[in-house]
Amino acid sequence: MAIPLRTNILHSPTISCSTKLPCFLVWIQLAAMASLLAFAQSAAAGAVAEFHRTLTVSPAEVVRLDIAVPSGDVKILYGRDGQVSISASATGSAETNLDDTFLSSILKVEQKGNQLTIRHASQPPNADEGIKILYRIDVPYRTEVTSKLERGKQNISGILGPVKAVTGKGDITAAYISSGLQAEVGIGDLDLQVIGEQVEAKAESGNISCARIPQGVSAQTGEGDITLMVVGPSTAAVKKGTGRIDVGGTKGSFVGSTDGGELHIRAVPHGNWELTSESGSIRIELPPVAKFDLDASTKSGKFQIDREDFARPAPDAHRLLKTLDGGGRAIRVQTESGNIVIR
Repeated sequence: MAIPLRTNILHSPTISCSTKLPCFLVWIQLAAMASLLAFAQSAAAGAVAEFHRTLTVSPAEVVRLDIAVPSGDVKILYGRDGQVSISASATGSAETNLDDTFLSSILKVEQKGNQLTIRHASQPPNADEGIKILYRIDVPYRTEVTSKLERGKQNISGILGPVKAVTGKGDITAAYISSGLQAEVGIGDLDLQVIGEQVEAKAESGNISCARIPQGVSAQTGEGDITLMVVGPSTAAVKKGTGRIDVGGTKGSFVGSTDGGELHIRAVPHGNWELTSESGSIRIELPPVAKFDLDASTKSGKFQIDREDFARPAPDAHRLLKTLDGGGRAIRVQTESGNIVIR
């Protein structure tokens, strides 16, 4: 006998019963189907465990937060004065044994006045089964942070600082830090914006992007690109590969070097510039009216001059000396085999 059912078996099914198949047997079938559906949904969603704790701190003193966990994604955000709120959630597959005691058994939170530390008391027993832990820590504005992860992402925003963040493998994002910032990754990208004091950014392999950092940046990557926008006195170095450096709006001195990638700077020369590259091209874009002393050389590359106030160098020239509008800031450019473009 046919048993007509609506598509969604959990919402008021239409049931047809007869002496051959009593209604209670139909309901048993429906219950079994609903149980299977719930199990499938649970398997798709995975097992979840949660942890919450709120600690009271003195609003008259700076909070010092120290985090060191082996893996996970960490968010440290501005919350409210007088308290630190710690939340964590762990997600695993449906077969993973996660319960309400999972996170409380591996997390160690200690407080001594306004000094807080967060550690893993033990490695998660099912770490190899793909458990992912997300941390969110809401802190007062006057908070200093030291955070270290072996694997995972970090996002830090809206606090006084200073901040020191280190990740072995993963990205770091930081914004609106009033004091200084040190950010370092092994493999990953750095995205740093609106930092009040000097920034030190380092990646063994990864891209570095910095914007609106008036006190300047020291940026270095083994392999990757570096982008600096509206920064103070800065240095940037790409150690190897074809990674490029792109600078816009630097308001001070600048020292940049690349291996095989392009170096491109667009700015008013408020300080001395020193630009070097092994085999990459160097492009300089200056305003129509600018005072500077240029000393540019390339061993086997060529010059391309796209300015009306510059005389065109000879096709075989390897060095260009130019004083513009009475001279001013020194711009030194050197590349082994790349071209030099001045606009």
